[in-house]
Amino acid sequence: MALHQRGGDAGQPGRGEIVTFGSRLPWPRQYRLGTLLLVCLVVAAVVLVVARSGGPRRPPAAPPMTVTSFGHPILGVRAGWQLIGLEATGVIAVQFARGRIVRTAIPPFAGDGIVSLVAAPGEVLVRPLDNVQGYAVPDGEPARPLTGVLSHGGTLLPGPTPAQQWMDSGNLVLVGPDGKPEHAQLPESALLWATQVPVISDGHGGLVLTGPSGSVYDANDGKLRTINVLPIAVGPRNWLGLGCGKDSCHDVVVNAATGVARTLPGLGANMYPWPWQPLPGVVSPDGAVAAVVVPGDTTGQAWLDLVSLSSGAVLHVRVPVAVGSASESLAWSPDSRWLFVVTSDGGLAIVDRSTAQPRTLSLGLSGLTQIVIRPVAG
Repeated sequence: MALHQRGGDAGQPGRGEIVTFGSRLPWPRQYRLGTLLLVCLVVAAVVLVVARSGGPRRPPAAPPMTVTSFGHPILGVRAGWQLIGLEATGVIAVQFARGRIVRTAIPPFAGDGIVSLVAAPGEVLVRPLDNVQGYAVPDGEPARPLTGVLSHGGTLLPGPTPAQQWMDSGNLVLVGPDGKPEHAQLPESALLWATQVPVISDGHGGLVLTGPSGSVYDANDGKLRTINVLPIAVGPRNWLGLGCGKDSCHDVVVNAATGVARTLPGLGANMYPWPWQPLPGVVSPDGAVAAVVVPGDTTGQAWLDLVSLSSGAVLHVRVPVAVGSASESLAWSPDSRWLFVVTSDGGLAIVDRSTAQPRTLSLGLSGLTQIVIRPVAG
């Protein structure tokens, strides 16, 4: 496009400007006005289209689910159990027999408090303690908001059956499928105490709580049993606890079903028991070994020990864990062969129980905060 003067010198007055496109022939005034009007209409149409399209295109949102396949069973596992983990952006399911990892995105939480992770049949439940939105992650489907009793804030713990959970939100409630409350087989005293003090899982569907006098109780199968130790690690068959007499304290193994206790020989586990620390460690499903986190120094470093519940022998595990790590960051495989550990940098370590040595296996996991095992359904 060029601007020209109609003949004569550029400085002469009274000479009008003519707009030409390519050709140097002048256009009559009516054509010049029509061309300008057409240009304006084209510009207006472009602006309207952009406005209706919502402006510049935004990058596509992250997919609700992604699958990483290894093409072979992980760790040589053939059984159908899974490792469930919670990351900053969602839930992961390590499917060992199928040789793949499924990631499901969940929206960021509005709160910043403690988050409960429970593996239920066919879905994973993620319940923040704060009264904000929690989510259920059904297998193979996008996350959806929790409903019923689970739509409110509180602590969520495994219940007597895989399809039930304990919900502690000021009142202790047993929750069934779809967040519906069910009748809780617990003494009234246990229900009352649970509203006054924190509760934790006993490792086999019941609850551990403290009474008004500071005594520790196991509430399970409709019964309330006094436990004469402070729990260091809990599990489905045995517990490891700290029992103190007049002069000294010793490690004690407690049968989870009967409450029968026996004192272990050797040195005691060098860690703080519950309720002095928020959560205890975990005992292997076969009841033979306890995994406990030993508090470290002020740098935030801690140590992981494996304690034999038959001999009291202790094996030190060379895996970095954070101070405060406990049952939510430790999980045993159902066959008691492998111990999975959330490391201090949010990775996943796999420890061989027989050697207490970590297995070198890169699964590409990072940003983990807690883990849990989901057994084979049935």
